[in-house]
Amino acid sequence: MYQAFLKLSRHTKIALCVAPILIILGWAASDIWAESQAMKPRFYEMKLSKQGCDLVSKNCVLGSGEFELNLYQEGNVTTLNSSFPLDTATLFLVDKYDESAVFRMGMKDSPYYWHRETPLSEFVKGTGSQQKIRLIATVKGGRYVGEFITNNRVN
Repeated sequence: MYQAFLKLSRHTKIALCVAPILIILGWAASDIWAESQAMKPRFYEMKLSKQGCDLVSKNCVLGSGEFELNLYQEGNVTTLNSSFPLDTATLFLVDKYDESAVFRMGMKDSPYYWHRETPLSEFVKGTGSQQKIRLIATVKGGRYVGEFITNNRVN
């Protein structure tokens, strides 16, 4: 095999030595490029599931593709759980004048669960009560945005 290598022209020998180096450099450059593309801001709109949003009965699911969020209220604590680990989660309670109160949610036990004390329980107490909510969740540079109105059916 060594004798076959010695019979090759000088240009072929150089090409065989340089090719592995170029392959490794190309692989590293493509990885750097792919990572920079992944970190560019992207926005996705989340839609409510078909049954609507009932926070009290833990039936408020928003989604965009495979990404899903479940939002519910227990006492004074609003909890959000996600199908993918989140970087941040922000909840906006919107009043009748379209003014919003901002609540940055904190991680509960893992990046899949987020919670925050909010006055939302006061607004969704009774049957038929409604509250406009906006939600922004960040996952690896992608922002998932949803706006919806709750519709509680049970006390």
